[in-house]
Amino acid sequence: MAAEFTILGTGGWIPTTRRETTCAILSMPDLLFIFDAGTGLARLLEDRFRPLLELSPERTPDPAGEPSREPARTKSSASTPSREVHLFLSHYHLDHIAGLVYLPAMFKGRTVYLHPPAASITGYDPQEIISGIIRKPYNPQSIDDMPLDLIIKPLEEGEHVIAGADVRVRKQIHADPSVAYRIEDLLAFATDTADDPGTAEFARGVRLLAHEAWIDGIEEDDPATERIAREAYVAHTSARQAAARAAEAGVEKLALMHLNPLRGAEYHERMLVAAQKIFPGTVILEDGETVEL
Repeated sequence: MAAEFTILGTGGWIPTTRRETTCAILSMPDLLFIFDAGTGLARLLEDRFRPLLELSPERTPDPAGEPSREPARTKSSASTPSREVHLFLSHYHLDHIAGLVYLPAMFKGRTVYLHPPAASITGYDPQEIISGIIRKPYNPQSIDDMPLDLIIKPLEEGEHVIAGADVRVRKQIHADPSVAYRIEDLLAFATDTADDPGTAEFARGVRLLAHEAWIDGIEEDDPATERIAREAYVAHTSARQAAARAAEAGVEKLALMHLNPLRGAEYHERMLVAAQKIFPGTVILEDGETVEL
C-alpha cells in the first residue's frame, strides 16, 4: 500500500514558532489517517497541505472502470471527491487535543471519524470527554452544533479493520493512560509513553516508527541532571531508549517527535546524534516534512 507520513507538529506540551504540538498524518490514496489533534493540525490550513484533504488523482472514479473504493464527498459540494478522514487520539492531554476545535476550519461539511481510546483503557467515557471540551464556555459551539459530522468511534486494545486498513491499538505507560497505533506494516505511532519493551514487539518490522523523545538520555549519567532523567522516565522516553527499541524492532526508520520545547536546536541535534549511534536510521523531522512509505 502506497502511503506518505507527514508530521505537522513535532513538539510536545508548548507550541513554538518552529514546532507545533503533536499531529501527524498518514495519507493513502483514498484515506487520511490523522494521529493526535495538537496545534499542528492547524497546518492543514496552509496551501501546501491542502492537497492532503482531497482524493488522490489516481483514485478518482474512472467512467471506464470501477474504483476500488467509493470516495468520500463533501456535503457542500457533492461533486468533489475527498479522502475519508479518521482521527486517532493517543490520549486526552491538552497539547494533543487542542486542535479538535479547529476541525470546522478544514473539514466543514464533511464527516470525520474520531477514534479516542476506549473507556476500558483510560477510565473515562470518550463521549463525555469530547463533548465536555467542545462546548461553551470553552468553545463557541457544542459538538452537536459544529458544521461537520464528528462521529466518535472509540477503540479498544487489539486489532481492528478501519476503512479497509489493519489497525492495532496498544496501551502505554504514561501519566494518564495513552495508546500507540500501528497501521499495517507502514507505521507505528508511539508518543507520550515511558520506555516500554512491548513497543519493540508492537512495532516489529514497520517501515516507520514515530516515537517520542523527551530527553537525550545522557542526563542519567550525570549526578547534576540525574533527577531530570528520573522524573522524565516516569512518563516519557529518551532518544537513546527510543533508538534501542527501533533497533530491537527491526524498523526501517525512526522519527523522533514530541520534542521538549524547553530545549533548543543544539540539544535536539545532540539527541539525534546520540540516537543515530544506536540506530542509524533515526531522523528528527521539521514540521511539515514528509516521509514516503
